[in-house]
Amino acid sequence: MPNNQELIVIKQLPIIEEQLKTLSEEIDKKVTDATALVCTEETIKQVKTTRADLNKQFAELEEKRKFVKNQVMNPYQKFEEIYKECVSDKFKKADQDLKKKIDAVENEVKQNKEKELKEYFDEYKTFKNIDFINFEQANIKVGLSDSKLSLHKQAQTFVDKVVDDLNLINTQDHKAEILVEYKQNLNVSQAITMVTNRFKAIEEEKKKQLEKAQGAEEENIRKQTEATKQALDNFKTSEVLQAPKAEQMAEEILILKFMVRGTRTKLKALKEFLENGGYDYE
Repeated sequence: MPNNQELIVIKQLPIIEEQLKTLSEEIDKKVTDATALVCTEETIKQVKTTRADLNKQFAELEEKRKFVKNQVMNPYQKFEEIYKECVSDKFKKADQDLKKKIDAVENEVKQNKEKELKEYFDEYKTFKNIDFINFEQANIKVGLSDSKLSLHKQAQTFVDKVVDDLNLINTQDHKAEILVEYKQNLNVSQAITMVTNRFKAIEEEKKKQLEKAQGAEEENIRKQTEATKQALDNFKTSEVLQAPKAEQMAEEILILKFMVRGTRTKLKALKEFLENGGYDYE
């Protein structure tokens, strides 16, 4: 069988005889003369004729160039068709077939590596007493050249980080709520921040509601105190307006009995009012 250098041999190179350099000088002169023309109403016909002559000569040369190109390229195109059929198609098919076989074996090797790594991952997380993570979350890329040791190290690193995160969560307030958030995406800083902000917002809302309730209570006490004071003042005024008897030397002491219902705060305020007003009560 001949070697590759002998299989494809050029018997004769295309020989193209041309006088383009000589023609170039002639074209330069025509172009220079044409572009030097002054175009006016009197000379426009001459300018158009000169332009048409240049375009005609260029078109004839272009046709000749295309003809030469086709004459040169046709033999090569025929050769390329035969080469594709007899050589390149066969090599490419063989390469594709071999690639499929290689890929099948390599994929099997990778799958076996991944299966063994998943088993190790599950064993290690069980050893660390963690039950809510899975192998896919570790996002470990298994390559053909990766050793078992390096893959195991990646699995350990992932599980150990989760252990460290859990230890940090256990030092936080609201650790149960933080753990719920952490299990969603395994982002400990995000989980802590989210829960902390949530409880902060809840406390602020409770404070607002308490202040609002206290304000309403104080306003109610104020109104109740004013009402009681007004009732007592009205009673005292009515007694003063009565005409005193001639023999009465001092203001008569009367007794008014009634029952008051209210909160401890309200009753305390009423008591202070009675004491400050000098009332004798039981």
